[in-house]
Amino acid sequence: MNKSRVDPVRNEYFYSVLNVPTTASANEIRERYRALSVIFHPDKQRGERTKDTAAVEFLEIQKAYEVLSDPFLREVYDFLGEDALKNPWPTELRSQSVEQIRAHLRCWRIDRSQEVFDQLIRPRGTVTCGIDASTLFARDDDLDYDSRGILTRFRGVWVSQFAIRHSVTKVLNEKTNLKFTSHLGLGPRNDLLSRNNLMGTIRHQFSPRLALEATAHFLDPHLVVAKASYEDNDNTLNCRVHFIPAFWNLLPPASTVSFSRRLFRHASTVGSVAWTFSPLSMGSFEFDIHSPQPFDFSSSENYVHYTDRMNADFTNKPGSASGFGVGLRAWSCGLQLSGLNSCIRTEWSIWFFELSLRFKAGLEIGFRQMAYLVTATWTNTNAAISTSFGVSTKGLIMRFELEYLHQKWILPITLSTVRNQTLEFFSAVLPSTVLLLGYHFVLKPRRQLQRTLYFRKAERLLKEEKTQLKRRIDDTVGLLSDTAKRHMQTERSRGGLVILSATYGPETDAENLTIDVTVPVQALVHNSQVHIPGHRTKAGIQGFYDPAPTSPKSLRVRYLFRDRQHYAEIPDYVPVVLPLPDHLVN
Repeated sequence: MNKSRVDPVRNEYFYSVLNVPTTASANEIRERYRALSVIFHPDKQRGERTKDTAAVEFLEIQKAYEVLSDPFLREVYDFLGEDALKNPWPTELRSQSVEQIRAHLRCWRIDRSQEVFDQLIRPRGTVTCGIDASTLFARDDDLDYDSRGILTRFRGVWVSQFAIRHSVTKVLNEKTNLKFTSHLGLGPRNDLLSRNNLMGTIRHQFSPRLALEATAHFLDPHLVVAKASYEDNDNTLNCRVHFIPAFWNLLPPASTVSFSRRLFRHASTVGSVAWTFSPLSMGSFEFDIHSPQPFDFSSSENYVHYTDRMNADFTNKPGSASGFGVGLRAWSCGLQLSGLNSCIRTEWSIWFFELSLRFKAGLEIGFRQMAYLVTATWTNTNAAISTSFGVSTKGLIMRFELEYLHQKWILPITLSTVRNQTLEFFSAVLPSTVLLLGYHFVLKPRRQLQRTLYFRKAERLLKEEKTQLKRRIDDTVGLLSDTAKRHMQTERSRGGLVILSATYGPETDAENLTIDVTVPVQALVHNSQVHIPGHRTKAGIQGFYDPAPTSPKSLRVRYLFRDRQHYAEIPDYVPVVLPLPDHLVN
């Protein structure tokens, strides 16, 4: 053990139990443990009372020795304390150097402290800074002669909006939480909800289905918002009311009632309707249909229900080489009836889980305007980056968003206040080019590295288990070998089904994770046929085992039938039927 041990949190209780310094070597710890074990071993005691006391002390001594005698656990204890010993640390971490282990523990401690702080008050912040840069890209015909110079155009750029919003949430109990929000901004003040204000919100979950929420604005105009929601497996009902207590007798409260329902039992399509009443403007009625559809081209488990796909953990799977194999695509369309603001809208999005990348495109057509919006978003555990551009009759707006640890920065930039097709073209091409370059040079190599690390880990785990596992598999193959030989001789004599070779493993070139299953497959031959039911893994068949858990696998079989060569490659969860004419090798 390194004498210059790093001890940032000074966890020394176990050292105190063994009465050794924190710089003690492994031999010193072992010798001290042996000496104390002789003294406090329960079997060495005579009286019952003394034996009970000795048993308690002996267990403490054993626990301290188990931690301090293990180099990895000792590093964990020194850095993070006794509670961190309960954490399920990755197995491969033990094989790394002391410096690598310490670096991993430092990162874990930082992440853990962030989680504790976030759970304590849940801080959320948003900073919005709107910039009007329309003078930079305006046509010369739209500007005065004196305003066409470069410097003059730059002087025309100004901050059109600035707002800061921050909130903290305190969990009072498992059903009730309290939230305080502050909003400060410069910009249009014609919207009551966008004015500077301090707000308090209390939310109570009466049951898993019913929740009530009330929000009060402490500054003028002292708006009060009440909301009730009910949700079950198929239906959601929301009621929302806005009112100002001082004008209760003059203005009836603005109200919104929305209802959504899952339309089909075996699909995720949801239909929703919403009605809004406002005393200051014409009310509105909205109708929308939304349908998410998960996909997984990296696996043949097509029978898996869509909810299982939504809850799947894709971080511990090799996935596809391109990163586009697993994801969620969704579409929605809707209708809004609100006088001259009436419109129809549609939206399509696709989310690639392996790349943490999402694309979204929307179109809205109404009496007053037509608009479309394109958005690309990349997310990970603590951060998110988003870029979008929207085009309408009011012009072109480019929007950038950056989020880190629940703190968000939004930068909307107005590029033009009128339609400009050239500017719209470059606004779409430039972000797309940056995205393609980012995928080619960053996301794709990262995805390939994740796959490589996954298969290396699988190979290492397989190697560690190989002695005992190989012995069991060899014994199983030995038991099947006589049956396989008889079947082969019978099939050869009549020109039937003869298995030349069969392998089972991941759907990649990971040769070290591919196992030979020729004998087990030949043993399954009956009357010149092999049939293996689908919708389940083949790893449970005698002579098979799973060389790479969570990775899509295939059974590859080369066989003779009627003295003609056939070849088949069958994904793991697909039924196996041999022979078939499609398997014939020309």
